Amino acid sequence: MARYTTLSSIELARIVAQYPIGTSLKLEEISGGFGNSNFKLTTTKGEFLLKICDEKDSAELNTQISLLEHLHQHAYPTVYPVLTKEAQPLIHETFGSVMLYPFLQGTQPQPSPNILAQLGEALAKLHRIPPITGLPRFAMGISQMRPFFQEVQDTQFATHPFIAFLKSELESLEPHINAPLPIGLLHGDLFLDNTLFKGEEMVAILDFEEGCYDTLLIDVGMTIIGCCYTSAHQLNLKAARRFLDAYNIVRPLTESEWKHLDRFVHYAAISIAFWRFRQFNIRRPDAHRANTYQEMITRSVQFKIA
Repeated sequence: MARYTTLSSIELARIVAQYPIGTSLKLEEISGGFGNSNFKLTTTKGEFLLKICDEKDSAELNTQISLLEHLHQHAYPTVYPVLTKEAQPLIHETFGSVMLYPFLQGTQPQPSPNILAQLGEALAKLHRIPPITGLPRFAMGISQMRPFFQEVQDTQFATHPFIAFLKSELESLEPHINAPLPIGLLHGDLFLDNTLFKGEEMVAILDFEEGCYDTLLIDVGMTIIGCCYTSAHQLNLKAARRFLDAYNIVRPLTESEWKHLDRFVHYAAISIAFWRFRQFNIRRPDAHRANTYQEMITRSVQFKIA
């Protein structure tokens, strides 16, 4: 679990009092995820997901809320914030911003062909929804990597092998990333832990915190990296093919997108590796997660759909 913030009983009571959800009975930590502090909140009126947004500022959170409202208008299968008694989707506390969601029942699935077919259809439907204005570009890619090289220039990390690796990868990938390909609304982080299923039936696509406006193929590559590998980081090729087939029915990939697909799968993996290296070695050092970036490098060299 990404646990950056804890709650006292007084803080919890103050938060709960602002919602029409009764009184608090129990608060439990939720494992999984990298960017927020997540809790299951049980009250006298039901179960809720309480999320403390440790990584986003107010402007970013307002954009996220606008995106969720836009998705709601298009009946997209995700989870939407519970409004406060003052009809607000967001609470600002001294320790961070709080959002509350209904607690949906379901589990994180295994990467079976049937699961990936549903994700392919859902992602393609997302890509057909017109984007709202004000969305950022993909937050884990080139736009963040370039400043990062300057950030570590005079630090102990300047000579870290990953920095040289990342610079080399970026140099070879950049011509492909900048190719004139279709752009639109992206989820930005579609890993299996951002999906919810009941058995083999999809319930929702979760966590639009990295929602952005960029090359659609980034999302396709990200979903392959995040959803088509086993826990041992082995590619499930049958699942990957079912994902692409289902996606292609709803939004057919262009000839140029098929040509660049392998490179964007690789780019997605390198982007997550970069984010994890920066997050758990520099911004929020965590000895247990400091090397998790290497998992993405392992995945990046395996994909070949042909």
